[in-house]
Amino acid sequence: MFDELIRRWWIVAGRGLVAVALGVALLVSRVEALGVLVSLFGVFALADGLFTAGAGLSVGWLPVFLEGIVGIGVGVFTLVYPPAIDFWFIQLIVIWAIVTGVLELFGVQRLHRVAQGGMVLGQWLVGVSGAASLAFGTLFALRPDIGAVTGSLGVYGVVSGGLLIFLALNVRRWPHLVPPATA
Repeated sequence: MFDELIRRWWIVAGRGLVAVALGVALLVSRVEALGVLVSLFGVFALADGLFTAGAGLSVGWLPVFLEGIVGIGVGVFTLVYPPAIDFWFIQLIVIWAIVTGVLELFGVQRLHRVAQGGMVLGQWLVGVSGAASLAFGTLFALRPDIGAVTGSLGVYGVVSGGLLIFLALNVRRWPHLVPPATA
């Protein structure tokens, strides 16, 4: 399983780059128009979901695959049915962030069961990413202020994307840490 993740580390890096790109775009432009914000989030959720589902399929890791399916669903719904988004936008972000966080924390448990050596850093990075997603989702559940979404989503994108890029670079080193499969 981890051999496939090691070979496809670039999928994790791509997911991180998409998140950082969204974050930087939101922080630099300070988008205030709901329609533009919804479209940017929809494109992000769809791209993130595709990368995540691809990573989950390639390594046979169900929580990661399910996280991708949720992202694809939220992205498609956001882009295809914008009228409903005017009312449900904050709730979609909350649901997406909390589900993503929970599934990332399940991923940490999976890594912990097989962890050794330098994979501990990978556990830590996935755990922090999951905790950040949960915190972000909880923050918006408690204070659903559309005015704060742009900046907060921008910061979240940069932080979570940075963690994913760092994880991808760490995963590239795993071949030296994972023992060869026995025949």
